[in-house]
Amino acid sequence: MRSPFRFSLPGLYGALGVLLAATLVLTGCGGDTQTVRVDGSSTVFPISRAAVDAYQQANPGSRVTASSSGTSAGFQRFMRGEVDVAGASRPIRQDELNRAQENNVRFIELPIGYDGLTVTTHPSNDFVDCLTVEELRSVWQRGSTINNWSQIRDSFPDRPLRLYGRSPASGTFDYFTAAINGERGNMRDGYNASDTDNAVVQGVSRDESGMAFFGLSYYQNHSDLLRLIAIDDENPDTGEGCVRPTAETVSDGTYQPLARPEFIYVNIDNMEANPAVEDFVRFYIENAARFVAEAEYVPFEDDVYTQVMERFENRIEGTMFGGGGPTIGVGMGTMLERMNANALQGTDAPPAADDAPTDA
Repeated sequence: MRSPFRFSLPGLYGALGVLLAATLVLTGCGGDTQTVRVDGSSTVFPISRAAVDAYQQANPGSRVTASSSGTSAGFQRFMRGEVDVAGASRPIRQDELNRAQENNVRFIELPIGYDGLTVTTHPSNDFVDCLTVEELRSVWQRGSTINNWSQIRDSFPDRPLRLYGRSPASGTFDYFTAAINGERGNMRDGYNASDTDNAVVQGVSRDESGMAFFGLSYYQNHSDLLRLIAIDDENPDTGEGCVRPTAETVSDGTYQPLARPEFIYVNIDNMEANPAVEDFVRFYIENAARFVAEAEYVPFEDDVYTQVMERFENRIEGTMFGGGGPTIGVGMGTMLERMNANALQGTDAPPAADDAPTDA
């Protein structure tokens, strides 16, 4: 029987990203072959892969390897100097900043677009259209024993509830737990944890009693196999009632608290030692709006990408987010304002207190 799962851009890349390498060859000074190494978030990977494919077409004979070990695992490799560019679905955390300092890793943080984490169920589920953040918290927070849809809301039927989501090594896990449960890593026992978004999609799309969370692109590419659940954050400042993730609601800040920025991090010393890294990253930023759209995420406005390029060209080091990891409710306007201020000051926001544990 033919599988219903199509080899869509993020679906294929999410499943095979760890094993996949896209090979191009860039000849550096003296004729040596130089490789650009990209790793990190499986959510960001479809964007980076689109960049690699386009770079190959524009630069025949160059070499880039791309994989998707996850945000936290990607940062670990990045801090060991094993990769040049790390994709991340959350800002860098304080414990990761500490590793960078210990290993003398200098980096540039570059926002590349927006994602809206989606909460979904099986398409046969005809009774849930919207959940509040409080209802989601009651399901997913540490210590929750909810295992039936009727326990979420009295009007829901008596039906078993099974949960699917990303593993603790994922930036998606970090962001979801911080946004919904109020603390990074605050997660219940007994859910089906997966290392890739594609595996989560497969799980919930085959389970009539399932609920899951993952990145917007993975919903967009399997929308006929899933039912989207709108979110009500019960905050009138971000709009009334239930909001579905769309390009408009993610970009205007009304899809809260699950709209989030996506990033790449560039190792400055590796870039200075390997001109191919600089060439690839500049190409990535110049065309980022197209790559983000191709991956079915939400591009920034052109003026934001101008600021991103200035940040890169000016080699502005460090993070704009103080080492706090997942940052909830950061809109594009806020990000642009912060980037402008930091560029003018020639520095980044001071690191936050070291209150984040090491990777799980």
